[in-house]
Amino acid sequence: MKHILFLTWKDIKHPRAGWAEVVMLEYAKRLVQDWYKVTWFASNFPGWGNFENIEWIVIYRKYSINTIYFFAWKWYKKFKKNNKIDLILDEAGGIPLLSPLYEEEIPIYFFIHHIGDDEYNKFIFPFNKLWKAFGDWTYKLYKNYPTITVSNSTKQELIQKFGFKNVEIVENAVNIEPIKKIDFWKKENEIVFLWRIARAKRIEEAIKAFEKFLKYDDSYVFNIIWNKQEIEYFQGLEKMISDLKLEEKIYFIDYSKENVEKYLTSAKLMLVTSKKEWYWLVVLEWNSYWLPVLSYDVAGLRDSTKDWKNGYLIKDWDFEAMASKMSEILKDEKKYQEIAESSLKYIKNFWTWDDRYAEFKKIIKL
Repeated sequence: MKHILFLTWKDIKHPRAGWAEVVMLEYAKRLVQDWYKVTWFASNFPGWGNFENIEWIVIYRKYSINTIYFFAWKWYKKFKKNNKIDLILDEAGGIPLLSPLYEEEIPIYFFIHHIGDDEYNKFIFPFNKLWKAFGDWTYKLYKNYPTITVSNSTKQELIQKFGFKNVEIVENAVNIEPIKKIDFWKKENEIVFLWRIARAKRIEEAIKAFEKFLKYDDSYVFNIIWNKQEIEYFQGLEKMISDLKLEEKIYFIDYSKENVEKYLTSAKLMLVTSKKEWYWLVVLEWNSYWLPVLSYDVAGLRDSTKDWKNGYLIKDWDFEAMASKMSEILKDEKKYQEIAESSLKYIKNFWTWDDRYAEFKKIIKL
Protein backbone atom coordinates (compact mmCIF):
# COMPACT_ATOMS: atom_id res chain seq x y z
CA MET A 1 0.00 0.00 0.00
CA LYS A 2 1.53 3.31 -1.11
CA HIS A 3 1.69 6.08 1.46
CA ILE A 4 0.81 9.68 0.48
CA LEU A 5 1.72 12.53 2.84
CA PHE A 6 -0.23 15.80 2.70
CA LEU A 7 1.57 18.86 4.08
CA THR A 8 -0.72 21.85 4.65
CA TRP A 9 -0.94 24.71 7.13
CA LYS A 10 -4.59 23.86 8.03
CA ASP A 11 -6.64 20.68 8.01
CA ILE A 12 -10.37 20.37 7.40
CA LYS A 13 -11.26 20.82 11.12
CA HIS A 14 -9.31 24.06 11.59
CA PRO A 15 -11.51 27.07 12.51
CA ARG A 16 -10.05 28.94 9.54
CA ALA A 17 -10.41 26.05 7.12
CA GLY A 18 -11.76 27.03 3.73
CA TRP A 19 -12.15 25.70 0.21
CA ALA A 20 -8.48 24.68 -0.03
CA GLU A 21 -9.02 22.22 2.79
CA VAL A 22 -12.24 20.97 1.17
CA VAL A 23 -10.26 20.17 -1.99
CA MET A 24 -7.60 18.32 -0.02
CA LEU A 25 -10.26 16.31 1.81
CA GLU A 26 -12.03 15.32 -1.42
CA TYR A 27 -8.80 13.98 -2.92
CA ALA A 28 -7.71 12.33 0.33
CA LYS A 29 -11.03 10.47 0.68
CA ARG A 30 -10.75 9.09 -2.83
CA LEU A 31 -7.12 8.05 -2.37
CA VAL A 32 -8.16 6.07 0.72
CA GLN A 33 -10.99 4.47 -1.23
CA ASP A 34 -8.39 3.39 -3.81
CA TRP A 35 -6.38 1.69 -1.05
CA TYR A 36 -3.71 4.31 -0.56
CA LYS A 37 -2.60 5.28 2.91
CA VAL A 38 -3.02 9.03 3.51
CA THR A 39 -1.41 11.03 6.31
CA TRP A 40 -2.25 14.72 6.68
CA PHE A 41 0.07 16.99 8.66
CA ALA A 42 -1.15 20.47 9.61
CA SER A 43 -0.97 23.08 12.38
CA ASN A 44 -2.67 22.59 15.72
CA PHE A 45 -5.22 24.87 17.32
CA PRO A 46 -6.69 25.23 20.83
CA GLY A 47 -9.26 22.68 21.83
CA TRP A 48 -8.24 19.93 19.41
CA GLY A 49 -5.93 16.99 19.82
CA ASN A 50 -2.63 16.26 18.11
CA PHE A 51 -4.07 13.23 16.33
CA GLU A 52 -7.35 12.39 14.60
CA ASN A 53 -8.68 9.83 12.14
CA ILE A 54 -11.27 11.16 9.66
CA GLU A 55 -12.66 8.56 7.26
CA TRP A 56 -9.38 6.63 7.49
CA ILE A 57 -7.31 9.75 6.81
CA VAL A 58 -4.76 10.05 9.61
CA ILE A 59 -4.29 13.67 10.70
CA TYR A 60 -1.36 14.88 12.79
CA ARG A 61 -1.36 18.40 14.23
CA LYS A 62 1.60 20.26 15.66
CA TYR A 63 2.79 23.86 16.04
CA SER A 64 0.68 26.97 15.59
CA ILE A 65 -0.60 28.35 12.32
CA ASN A 66 2.20 30.96 12.43
CA THR A 67 5.11 28.71 13.41
CA ILE A 68 4.42 25.54 11.44
CA TYR A 69 6.40 26.87 8.45
CA PHE A 70 9.57 26.99 10.51
CA PHE A 71 9.23 23.68 12.37
CA ALA A 72 7.45 21.32 9.96
CA TRP A 73 10.84 19.85 9.06
CA LYS A 74 11.33 18.75 12.66
CA TRP A 75 8.08 16.79 12.74
CA TYR A 76 8.79 15.37 9.27
CA LYS A 77 12.26 14.02 10.14
CA LYS A 78 10.88 12.20 13.16
CA PHE A 79 7.88 10.86 11.24
CA LYS A 80 9.99 9.65 8.31
CA LYS A 81 12.18 7.53 10.59
CA ASN A 82 9.22 5.29 11.42
CA ASN A 83 7.15 5.50 8.24
CA LYS A 84 7.73 4.72 4.58
CA ILE A 85 6.51 7.64 2.44
CA ASP A 86 6.03 7.26 -1.31
CA LEU A 87 4.85 10.74 -2.32
CA ILE A 88 4.47 14.20 -0.77
CA LEU A 89 1.73 16.64 -1.70
CA ASP A 90 2.86 20.02 -0.37
CA GLU A 91 -0.11 22.39 -0.52
CA ALA A 92 0.09 26.17 -0.27
CA GLY A 93 -3.06 27.75 1.09
CA GLY A 94 -0.79 30.70 1.81
CA ILE A 95 2.85 29.84 2.43
CA PRO A 96 3.86 26.18 1.85
CA LEU A 97 5.72 24.02 4.37
CA LEU A 98 9.11 24.14 2.57
CA SER A 99 9.50 20.40 1.92
CA PRO A 100 12.26 20.87 -0.73
CA LEU A 101 14.55 22.05 2.08
CA TYR A 102 14.35 18.78 4.00
CA GLU A 103 13.43 16.09 1.46
CA GLU A 104 15.58 15.19 -1.57
CA GLU A 105 14.61 11.59 -2.33
CA ILE A 106 10.82 11.26 -2.20
CA PRO A 107 8.77 12.79 -5.08
CA ILE A 108 7.25 16.14 -4.14
CA TYR A 109 4.22 17.65 -5.88
CA PHE A 110 3.36 21.27 -5.20
CA PHE A 111 -0.36 22.08 -5.00
CA ILE A 112 -1.28 25.76 -5.02
CA HIS A 113 -4.63 27.45 -5.41
CA HIS A 114 -3.58 31.07 -5.70
CA ILE A 115 -0.62 33.32 -4.95
CA GLY A 116 -1.17 34.53 -1.41
CA ASP A 117 0.32 38.01 -1.74
CA ASP A 118 -3.00 39.69 -0.92
CA GLU A 119 -2.82 38.19 2.59
CA TYR A 120 0.35 40.12 3.47
CA ASN A 121 -1.53 43.41 3.66
CA LYS A 122 -3.04 42.44 7.00
CA PHE A 123 0.39 43.00 8.59
CA ILE A 124 1.65 46.49 9.39
CA PHE A 125 4.80 47.91 7.83
CA PRO A 126 7.53 46.63 7.72
CA PHE A 127 6.22 43.17 8.60
CA ASN A 128 3.99 43.06 5.51
CA LYS A 129 7.06 43.60 3.30
CA LEU A 130 9.14 41.05 5.18
CA TRP A 131 6.35 38.45 5.08
CA LYS A 132 5.82 39.00 1.36
CA ALA A 133 9.55 38.63 0.67
CA PHE A 134 9.52 35.37 2.63
CA GLY A 135 6.43 34.16 0.78
CA ASP A 136 7.92 34.94 -2.64
CA TRP A 137 11.11 33.11 -1.67
CA THR A 138 9.16 30.01 -0.63
CA TYR A 139 7.33 29.85 -3.98
CA LYS A 140 10.63 29.94 -5.85
CA LEU A 141 11.72 26.81 -3.96
CA TYR A 142 9.10 24.87 -5.93
CA LYS A 143 9.58 26.28 -9.44
CA ASN A 144 11.28 23.11 -10.72
CA TYR A 145 8.85 20.71 -9.04
CA PRO A 146 5.71 19.35 -10.74
CA THR A 147 2.91 21.70 -9.77
CA ILE A 148 -0.88 21.48 -9.76
CA THR A 149 -3.15 24.51 -9.64
CA VAL A 150 -6.85 25.14 -10.15
CA SER A 151 -7.03 27.95 -12.71
CA ASN A 152 -5.22 29.38 -15.70
CA SER A 153 -4.87 32.70 -13.86
CA THR A 154 -2.72 31.10 -11.17
CA LYS A 155 -0.77 29.04 -13.72
CA GLN A 156 0.21 32.14 -15.69
CA GLU A 157 1.16 34.01 -12.52
CA LEU A 158 3.40 31.14 -11.39
CA ILE A 159 5.15 31.01 -14.75
CA GLN A 160 5.54 34.74 -15.30
CA LYS A 161 6.28 35.87 -11.75
CA PHE A 162 8.25 32.94 -10.33
CA GLY A 163 9.57 31.03 -13.35
CA PHE A 164 7.69 27.76 -12.81
CA LYS A 165 8.42 25.13 -15.45
CA ASN A 166 5.80 22.38 -15.09
CA VAL A 167 2.30 23.51 -14.09
CA GLU A 168 -0.84 21.44 -14.68
CA ILE A 169 -4.40 22.63 -14.15
CA VAL A 170 -7.00 20.51 -12.38
CA GLU A 171 -10.05 22.69 -11.91
CA ASN A 172 -12.13 22.19 -8.81
CA ALA A 173 -15.38 20.31 -9.11
CA VAL A 174 -18.89 21.53 -8.52
CA ASN A 175 -21.39 19.08 -7.07
CA ILE A 176 -24.42 21.26 -7.56
CA GLU A 177 -28.09 20.54 -7.86
CA PRO A 178 -29.66 23.79 -9.11
CA ILE A 179 -32.66 24.79 -7.06
CA LYS A 180 -36.11 25.10 -8.55
CA LYS A 181 -36.54 28.00 -10.94
CA ILE A 182 -37.04 31.36 -9.25
CA ASP A 183 -38.51 34.11 -11.39
CA PHE A 184 -37.22 37.66 -11.05
CA TRP A 185 -40.48 38.98 -9.67
CA LYS A 186 -40.52 36.33 -6.90
CA LYS A 187 -37.17 37.47 -5.50
CA GLU A 188 -36.77 40.28 -2.99
CA ASN A 189 -35.08 43.63 -3.65
CA GLU A 190 -31.91 42.34 -2.03
CA ILE A 191 -28.24 42.23 -2.97
CA VAL A 192 -25.95 39.86 -1.13
CA PHE A 193 -22.29 39.38 -0.25
CA LEU A 194 -21.19 35.95 0.97
CA TRP A 195 -17.58 35.41 1.92
CA ARG A 196 -15.42 35.55 4.97
CA ILE A 197 -14.90 39.02 6.44
CA ALA A 198 -11.28 39.69 5.52
CA ARG A 199 -9.37 42.66 4.14
CA ALA A 200 -8.46 40.72 1.00
CA LYS A 201 -12.18 40.54 0.15
CA ARG A 202 -12.34 44.37 0.08
CA ILE A 203 -15.91 44.51 1.32
CA GLU A 204 -15.65 48.29 1.61
CA GLU A 205 -15.65 48.35 -2.20
CA ALA A 206 -18.97 46.48 -2.28
CA ILE A 207 -20.41 48.92 0.26
CA LYS A 208 -19.29 51.88 -1.89
CA ALA A 209 -20.82 50.29 -4.98
CA PHE A 210 -24.10 49.70 -3.16
CA GLU A 211 -24.17 53.30 -1.91
CA LYS A 212 -23.80 54.55 -5.50
CA PHE A 213 -26.42 52.08 -6.72
CA LEU A 214 -29.00 53.50 -4.30
CA LYS A 215 -29.02 56.64 -6.43
CA TYR A 216 -30.48 54.51 -9.23
CA ASP A 217 -32.91 52.57 -7.02
CA ASP A 218 -33.24 53.11 -3.27
CA SER A 219 -35.65 50.22 -2.70
CA TYR A 220 -32.89 47.65 -2.23
CA VAL A 221 -31.06 46.37 0.86
CA PHE A 222 -27.59 44.80 1.03
CA ASN A 223 -27.10 41.67 3.18
CA ILE A 224 -23.52 40.71 4.10
CA ILE A 225 -23.28 37.10 5.32
CA TRP A 226 -20.16 36.77 7.44
CA ASN A 227 -18.36 34.24 9.62
CA LYS A 228 -16.98 36.45 12.41
CA GLN A 229 -13.33 36.53 11.41
CA GLU A 230 -11.07 39.61 11.57
CA ILE A 231 -13.24 41.42 14.12
CA GLU A 232 -11.22 44.64 13.92
CA TYR A 233 -11.83 44.85 10.17
CA PHE A 234 -15.53 44.12 10.73
CA GLN A 235 -15.74 46.96 13.24
CA GLY A 236 -14.21 49.29 10.65
CA LEU A 237 -16.92 48.27 8.19
CA GLU A 238 -19.60 48.97 10.80
CA LYS A 239 -18.18 52.47 11.30
CA MET A 240 -18.10 53.02 7.54
CA ILE A 241 -21.77 52.05 7.26
CA SER A 242 -22.64 54.37 10.15
CA ASP A 243 -20.70 57.27 8.60
CA LEU A 244 -22.59 56.74 5.33
CA LYS A 245 -25.89 56.60 7.29
CA LEU A 246 -26.76 53.25 5.72
CA GLU A 247 -27.67 51.34 8.89
CA GLU A 248 -31.20 50.81 7.53
CA LYS A 249 -29.90 49.54 4.20
CA ILE A 250 -26.93 47.28 4.99
CA TYR A 251 -27.19 44.31 7.35
CA PHE A 252 -24.67 41.79 8.66
CA ILE A 253 -26.10 38.27 8.74
CA ASP A 254 -24.50 35.47 10.78
CA TYR A 255 -23.13 32.70 8.62
CA SER A 256 -25.12 29.45 8.81
CA LYS A 257 -26.35 26.90 6.33
CA GLU A 258 -29.92 28.10 6.88
CA ASN A 259 -29.04 31.76 6.34
CA VAL A 260 -27.03 31.00 3.21
CA GLU A 261 -29.98 29.11 1.77
CA LYS A 262 -32.44 31.83 2.74
CA TYR A 263 -30.57 34.90 1.54
CA LEU A 264 -29.11 33.43 -1.65
CA THR A 265 -32.58 32.27 -2.64
CA SER A 266 -34.16 35.67 -2.05
CA ALA A 267 -31.39 37.93 -3.45
CA LYS A 268 -31.22 39.22 -7.00
CA LEU A 269 -27.47 39.86 -7.27
CA MET A 270 -24.20 38.74 -5.67
CA LEU A 271 -21.29 41.17 -5.39
CA VAL A 272 -17.63 40.06 -5.29
CA THR A 273 -14.96 42.74 -4.82
CA SER A 274 -11.88 40.65 -3.97
CA LYS A 275 -8.44 41.56 -5.26
CA LYS A 276 -8.13 37.96 -6.48
CA GLU A 277 -9.81 34.64 -5.78
CA TRP A 278 -8.55 31.11 -6.25
CA TYR A 279 -11.77 29.26 -5.47
CA TRP A 280 -13.60 30.76 -8.39
CA LEU A 281 -16.02 27.85 -8.84
CA VAL A 282 -17.93 29.03 -5.80
CA VAL A 283 -19.38 31.56 -8.25
CA LEU A 284 -21.16 28.66 -9.95
CA GLU A 285 -22.60 27.50 -6.64
CA TRP A 286 -24.14 30.94 -6.25
CA ASN A 287 -25.42 30.77 -9.84
CA SER A 288 -27.35 27.63 -8.90
CA TYR A 289 -29.66 29.91 -6.89
CA TRP A 290 -30.57 31.79 -10.08
CA LEU A 291 -28.23 34.48 -8.81
CA PRO A 292 -26.06 36.43 -11.29
CA VAL A 293 -22.66 37.57 -9.99
CA LEU A 294 -20.96 40.94 -10.43
CA SER A 295 -17.23 40.73 -9.72
CA TYR A 296 -14.06 42.65 -10.42
CA ASP A 297 -12.04 41.42 -13.39
CA VAL A 298 -9.25 39.77 -11.36
CA ALA A 299 -7.23 36.57 -11.31
CA GLY A 300 -9.43 33.58 -10.57
CA LEU A 301 -12.79 35.28 -10.95
CA ARG A 302 -12.25 35.91 -14.65
CA ASP A 303 -11.98 32.12 -14.99
CA SER A 304 -15.58 31.66 -13.90
CA THR A 305 -17.55 34.85 -14.47
CA LYS A 306 -18.50 35.32 -18.11
CA ASP A 307 -20.23 38.47 -19.30
CA TRP A 308 -23.95 37.96 -19.84
CA LYS A 309 -23.65 34.21 -19.25
CA ASN A 310 -23.62 34.07 -15.47
CA GLY A 311 -22.79 37.61 -14.43
CA TYR A 312 -20.50 40.43 -15.38
CA LEU A 313 -16.86 41.44 -14.88
CA ILE A 314 -16.05 45.01 -13.85
CA LYS A 315 -12.76 46.43 -15.11
CA ASP A 316 -10.20 48.46 -13.16
CA TRP A 317 -11.68 47.86 -9.69
CA ASP A 318 -14.26 50.56 -10.45
CA PHE A 319 -17.05 50.49 -7.85
CA GLU A 320 -18.95 53.23 -9.69
CA ALA A 321 -18.98 51.07 -12.83
CA MET A 322 -20.21 48.19 -10.66
CA ALA A 323 -23.08 50.34 -9.39
CA SER A 324 -24.00 51.28 -12.95
CA LYS A 325 -23.96 47.64 -14.06
CA MET A 326 -26.13 46.66 -11.07
CA SER A 327 -28.72 49.15 -12.27
CA GLU A 328 -28.48 47.97 -15.87
CA ILE A 329 -29.14 44.35 -14.93
CA LEU A 330 -31.83 44.92 -12.32
CA LYS A 331 -33.98 47.36 -14.28
CA ASP A 332 -34.38 44.90 -17.17
CA GLU A 333 -36.36 41.89 -15.92
CA LYS A 334 -36.09 40.03 -19.23
CA LYS A 335 -32.32 40.44 -19.42
CA TYR A 336 -31.94 39.38 -15.80
CA GLN A 337 -33.95 36.20 -16.38
CA GLU A 338 -31.84 35.37 -19.44
CA ILE A 339 -28.62 35.61 -17.40
CA ALA A 340 -30.07 33.50 -14.58
CA GLU A 341 -31.13 30.76 -16.99
CA SER A 342 -27.86 30.93 -18.92
CA SER A 343 -25.86 30.47 -15.72
CA LEU A 344 -27.52 27.11 -15.06
CA LYS A 345 -26.51 25.89 -18.52
CA TYR A 346 -22.98 27.12 -17.82
CA ILE A 347 -22.78 25.07 -14.60
CA LYS A 348 -23.24 21.84 -16.55
CA ASN A 349 -19.80 22.34 -18.18
CA PHE A 350 -18.06 21.44 -14.92
CA TRP A 351 -17.29 17.95 -13.72
CA THR A 352 -17.70 16.07 -10.46
CA TRP A 353 -15.04 15.38 -7.85
CA ASP A 354 -14.63 11.85 -9.20
CA ASP A 355 -13.75 13.28 -12.61
CA ARG A 356 -11.29 15.76 -11.13
CA TYR A 357 -9.72 13.10 -8.94
CA ALA A 358 -9.03 10.98 -12.02
CA GLU A 359 -7.12 13.93 -13.54
CA PHE A 360 -5.30 14.59 -10.29
CA LYS A 361 -4.28 10.95 -9.87
CA LYS A 362 -2.93 10.79 -13.42
CA ILE A 363 -0.73 13.86 -12.84
CA ILE A 364 0.82 12.51 -9.63
CA LYS A 365 1.44 9.21 -11.44
CA LEU A 366 -0.49 6.86 -9.18
